[in-house]
Amino acid sequence: MTEQVFLGIIAVAVVVMAAIQVAAVVVAARLARRVDRFADRLEQDLRPVVASLQALTEDAARATAVFKAILAIFRSPRKGAASGGVDEDPLFIG
Repeated sequence: MTEQVFLGIIAVAVVVMAAIQVAAVVVAARLARRVDRFADRLEQDLRPVVASLQALTEDAARATAVFKAILAIFRSPRKGAASGGVDEDPLFIG
């Protein structure tokens, strides 16, 4: 085989490699767009879930505050019950 045949084979190989690289870039760009659209759709779908979780935690915080207030009422010393009307702190040492 002559030099011209080898140069022709090299040229064809370079063209094939360039075509493969261009195709890979096109496929990667399409994939990036699809992933971006998927992420946007996922964000839109998860937004109501996050909002409901926030509402749930707010309700739980309110319920906890109410429960603490009820416990404080039951734990507070009753006026006039044991010491003739004087409120004393049961944890006070002195």
